[in-house]
Amino acid sequence: MLKQLLLEIYKADYVSKSNLAVKLDSPVPLVEEGFAELVRLGYLLEDASLNCQDRPCGRCPYASMCQKEPLKTWTITEKGRALLEDYQAAV
Repeated sequence: MLKQLLLEIYKADYVSKSNLAVKLDSPVPLVEEGFAELVRLGYLLEDASLNCQDRPCGRCPYASMCQKEPLKTWTITEKGRALLEDYQAAV
C-alpha cells in the first residue's frame, strides 16, 4: 500500500488525505499512518514551516479572519522517486 500511496501523491495536483483514502479504498487514519511511514523511511519529506505570516496574504486585510493553520507541503525525495521508477517498471 505504501508504494501505491506514494504513486498517488506523485500523480496528485493537490494532496488530500481524504481523497487518497477514497482512491486507495482505505480509512483516513491508515493513509495518515502511510504518510508517517513514508516520511520515516525517507521517501517523503514534510514541510509545515510555512504559516500565514510567511505568505504574502498574511499581511492582507483579511488576515485576522484567516484560520492561520500551517501550510503543509510534501516533497517526494530522490529515494522516493527511485522507488516509484522501480515500482512503475514492475507494474
